[in-house]
Amino acid sequence: MHATPTTNSHARRPEAPRPTALGLRTFAPAAIAASVALCLALGACDKPSASPAPAPAPAPAPSPDAGAASPAAPKSEVKDEVKISKENWPNGKLKYFYELRRSPDGKWARNGVGRAYYDHGVLEREGTYKNNVRVGEWKYYDQDGKLLRTEDRGAGQPEAG
Repeated sequence: MHATPTTNSHARRPEAPRPTALGLRTFAPAAIAASVALCLALGACDKPSASPAPAPAPAPAPSPDAGAASPAAPKSEVKDEVKISKENWPNGKLKYFYELRRSPDGKWARNGVGRAYYDHGVLEREGTYKNNVRVGEWKYYDQDGKLLRTEDRGAGQPEAG
């Protein structure tokens, strides 16, 4: 006798769409998931990758003569160019973070937010600089991050050291 190959009539085949009472077809969840994944993959290929926009810089504190009328700035002039200065401890943790803006003499200076951190990563102090001088409210923290004191530097008192 020759053995003839047999097919297993009980094997599951992929489900085909099934008609409903309204003539609409339903599809198996696996088929829907595969279709959605394919659509998403194809859609992602058509779109150019966009890099995230940089976070906007905080507005500078108004100057005492902010109420005075000033001529409109030329459109080509950059209003608030900001650089970020960071320094790390030898262990890699952040030590200093400063916002740098141009001072009246055109040089880069600490103008904006300033923060200093302990070597284990806890915030030591934070406040605002204007032309490398601490101004406004400054907060100082202990090694555990607990607020020690708050100082009001007003329009700016030179640093003690």
